[in-house]
Amino acid sequence: MATFDISELRTMTILYVEDEATLRKQETKIYTKVFKEVFEAEDGVEAIEIFKNNKDKIDIIITDINMPNMSGLDLAREVRKISDVPIIITTAYTNTEYMLESLDLGIKKFINKPVTINRIIQDIEKVVVQSRKEKNVKDIAKTLIVKTKNDTKELNELLIINKELEKNLNYYKQLADTYIATMVVNKNGEILEVSSKLSEVLGYTESELMGENISILKENNSGISIQKEMLEAIHKKTTIDSEHIFGSKEGKPLKFKTKMVLFYGDDLLIAGYNFYLELIH
Repeated sequence: MATFDISELRTMTILYVEDEATLRKQETKIYTKVFKEVFEAEDGVEAIEIFKNNKDKIDIIITDINMPNMSGLDLAREVRKISDVPIIITTAYTNTEYMLESLDLGIKKFINKPVTINRIIQDIEKVVVQSRKEKNVKDIAKTLIVKTKNDTKELNELLIINKELEKNLNYYKQLADTYIATMVVNKNGEILEVSSKLSEVLGYTESELMGENISILKENNSGISIQKEMLEAIHKKTTIDSEHIFGSKEGKPLKFKTKMVLFYGDDLLIAGYNFYLELIH
């Protein structure tokens, strides 16, 4: 049986496009009970107008492929001119040409009808959660580019070397690892990954931190503990922005702005935290 995290789904806004009126009304009624907000459209023409007016809050588009006025694939082509929002396509027909075109347009899922509600909701959640992770990494990398504008020579050399990788998420991960202090921590507080930048700032090797509890970076301030914030993030299912003082390997107190972002496992349950840290000089 398909499972999903209803509290996570309640943070998502979808655009549902279906030309069959009865089906559209039935499924929209169900989606409205599950998601934060649901926009509905009867064809691609109506959908593209809705998307243009609400693109900043729509997390995903679910569209039929065969519709009058503008097909699902034509809708995807128009959307791709202005956004990389994830798109799921549904169809009553198996057509290899459609599938190949969908891949070219970066469609995240191609689902044959009839579609079970539980399964498509699970697919929507999985696609949106992954898209949010990727967007977060890209946003961090873009911020990095702005912050390193004073060292344009080194940055330009890096961009040239990685030009062929720009469409691959690994590019952004490599960029972030080199220039941004980050770490990945599981729900128990065990450090799973450490960026080379954070390792450099704290004076530890990556191997000295990986596998250790986050308490190894003992805070020296009297404010809210990072462990308490970790519990708060899980309870509220939200990102936590804060400031903390961590001790370097030599015992020097270092103050950081911290952003704690939840991440999810393959079972769509909370698996741990991504930490982004900026040293306050």
